[in-house]
Amino acid sequence: MINSRTRGLTTLLTFSLLVIMPAWFILLTLLAESFGLEILLHQINFPLYLLGIAGACLLFVNYESPTPPRGSGSFLFVAAVRKANTTILILALVLFGIVFATKDKAISRIFLGLYISSSWLLLLALHRYMPMIFSNLLFRGKNTINTILAGNPWRAEKLQDWILDHPPLGMKVLGLVSYGEVEDENLKLPILGHISEFEQLLAQYEIHQVILLESRNSKAWVNYIVDTCYREGCRILILNQWEDFFDQKLTAVEEGQHTFFTLQDEPLENPVNRVLKRLLDWLVALPVVLLALPFFILIIKYYQIRQAPGPLFYRQKRSGFKGRTFSIFKFRSMYCQPEKSETAQDETQQAREGDTRVFPFGQFMRKTSLDEFPQFINVLQGNMSVVGPRPHMTEHDEQFKRLVEIYRTRHFVKPGITGLAQTFGFRGEITSVDLIEERIRLDLQYINNWSIWLDIGLIFKTIKQILFPPRTAY
Repeated sequence: MINSRTRGLTTLLTFSLLVIMPAWFILLTLLAESFGLEILLHQINFPLYLLGIAGACLLFVNYESPTPPRGSGSFLFVAAVRKANTTILILALVLFGIVFATKDKAISRIFLGLYISSSWLLLLALHRYMPMIFSNLLFRGKNTINTILAGNPWRAEKLQDWILDHPPLGMKVLGLVSYGEVEDENLKLPILGHISEFEQLLAQYEIHQVILLESRNSKAWVNYIVDTCYREGCRILILNQWEDFFDQKLTAVEEGQHTFFTLQDEPLENPVNRVLKRLLDWLVALPVVLLALPFFILIIKYYQIRQAPGPLFYRQKRSGFKGRTFSIFKFRSMYCQPEKSETAQDETQQAREGDTRVFPFGQFMRKTSLDEFPQFINVLQGNMSVVGPRPHMTEHDEQFKRLVEIYRTRHFVKPGITGLAQTFGFRGEITSVDLIEERIRLDLQYINNWSIWLDIGLIFKTIKQILFPPRTAY
C-alpha cells in the first residue's frame, strides 16, 4: 500500500512538473513582450524549448525522484531547496544548450536568466507544498488507512518517529495491541488492548492495516495474526527484525523468488553510473594535468630549490579500490632527510600543525591543497577518482581497521582527491577514534548516496575551500 501510494504521488508530481514548467515559460514570454523585454515572440521556436523543458524535468526524475518528503517543517524546506537546485541546474544546462546550439536571437539571455531565477522560486514551492496538497486531496476521509501495531511495546516505541512522518500517505496509526503487561513509559501510542482481543479490536476500530512488529520465534503467533487479518480483510505490513542487529539501514534486494538484505546501497555498482563518474574524472583531470599542472610545477620547483632542495614529487604507497595498493603522487612539501639520519622521522607520522618537517612554502601548499594536484595523474591512471574517500597509507589502514570495524567498507569505491568528509572539514591529522569514525560515516554516506550531482557539488565546495582554507588545513 505504501509503495503504491508513493509511486502514485511520484507520478502526479512528475506530471505537475511537465505541465507547470512549460506553461510558465509560455506565460513569461507573453509577459516579457508586454513589458518590452528583448524578445521576438513570433520567432520563438516554442516546440523546441517546451520539449527541452519537459526533457529537463524528466532528467530530474531520472536522477532524483520527486517523492513526497516527510518530516519536520525545516527538513521539508531543506529537501525542497535541494530538489529545486537539482532541477534548475538541469533546466539551465538544457536551455542554454539550446540557445547556443541554434544561435537563437529570438530570446535574449536576460529573458532566460529571468525564467531560470523565477523558476527556482516556483520549483521550491512545488517541491515543498505540492506533495502535501496531493496527499490531503487524495488520502483523506474514506481513503485514510486505519492502522494498528501488533507486538512488543519497545518495538512500537522505535516506530514512533516513523509513524509521525506518514500522515501524508493517509496512514493513521491508532495504537498498539500487545501481550503481557505494558510498562514502557516512553511509549506515546495508546494501548488498545491485549492480543487475545485482537479479532474484536480489528472490528471495533475498523482497522484496515496491521503492522506485525515481531515473529516471537513462533509460527503459531505469526499464523494467528495473519489468519485473523485475512478473515477481517486487513492488509499486513511486516517489520524487518534484522534491523535490530545493525546500526545501518538495510536495503532489500529481490533476486528471482528470494528477497535478501544488504547493508549498502551502492549506486556505483551500476555500470552506467561508473561510466558517468569516469567521464567526469576525465573532464576534470585532463585540463588540470595539461594546463594547470605545468604552471604549478614551475612555481613549486622554484621554491623547493630555494627552501628545500630535492625531488619535485613525493610518492607513497596508499590503499585504494578493494584494498589494492598504489603509488600516490604529491608535490613534496617537506624537507629531504637522509634515510639513515638520526633526526629522520618515520614517514608514517601524520603531519601536524607547526610540523618542523614542512618547509615554509610547503606550509602554504598544504594549507591550499596545492600539494595534492599531482593526484590528478592518479585519476587519469585509473587508481583514483576526483571525488571519493581519501586514501590512507597502508600502515594506517591496518591501524584504523583495528579501531573501527567497518573501516574497510570505504574500499568499495576508488579513493578520491576530495570527498564528503573533507568538505565537512575532516582533513589533516587524525587524533582520536571519534575523528576516524566520523570520517568513515561520511565516506559510507557518500558511497550509499552517490550521484553525479553529488560529485559536482563536492567539487565546487572543494574549490571554495581551496580559496578559503578551513582551520583544519595545515
